[in-house]
Amino acid sequence: MSLPDTRYARLQYIEAHITPFTDHQAQIGVSLETVAQLTAQAGTARDAWDDYVAAQQAAKAAQTAWYDAIAAATTTARSALRNINTFAKDQANPDSVYVLAEIDPPKPREPLGKPPVPTALTVTLDTEGRAVLRFKGTRRGGTVFAIQRRTTSTAGQTTPWTTITTIAERVFTDEATPAGVASVAYRVRGERVGGVSAFSSPTMLFLGQGGNEAEAPSGEKAA
Repeated sequence: MSLPDTRYARLQYIEAHITPFTDHQAQIGVSLETVAQLTAQAGTARDAWDDYVAAQQAAKAAQTAWYDAIAAATTTARSALRNINTFAKDQANPDSVYVLAEIDPPKPREPLGKPPVPTALTVTLDTEGRAVLRFKGTRRGGTVFAIQRRTTSTAGQTTPWTTITTIAERVFTDEATPAGVASVAYRVRGERVGGVSAFSSPTMLFLGQGGNEAEAPSGEKAA
């Protein structure tokens, strides 16, 4: 026999038992004084709960009003800053405009460096026997992706890496997937004005009896 775990559940429990406690206090061993005290305390707790709920609702409404108000002010302020910047560019002395407005002039954009190495390169065969590559990589700064391929013959001879295309998307279907070889491997790197990334870890596609099992960077076959 115990009270519920949460505070509100305890209040509901107490309120539900005031009537049976009052009606049968002598038969259940509860004094009238205890019942009266519990009734008063439950009433106080109920009033406090109602005040608490009302305060929460008021706080939520106040928070919503604050968010709406600052969002409106932010939109107007951003528009004002854009207008000031546009106006300053047309003046003989743009810095004087920013001084009067007491704002910092816009900083010149720094060129982006080389992009990060593409990741999560996978390759599978589609229903037409073409290799389909997918990978992750940033497109920021106009980054494009160079795809390289090499093959291994059934005699174990491996060709050099050769760039087969440069694309803007992060998916590529090799329309000229080599046939008659034991495996074909692919790797990709990012390229933009600021430089080029290193190549990703190569991913291999086994052809012939090996099916289209892709090899993980560690050399273990992916499930």
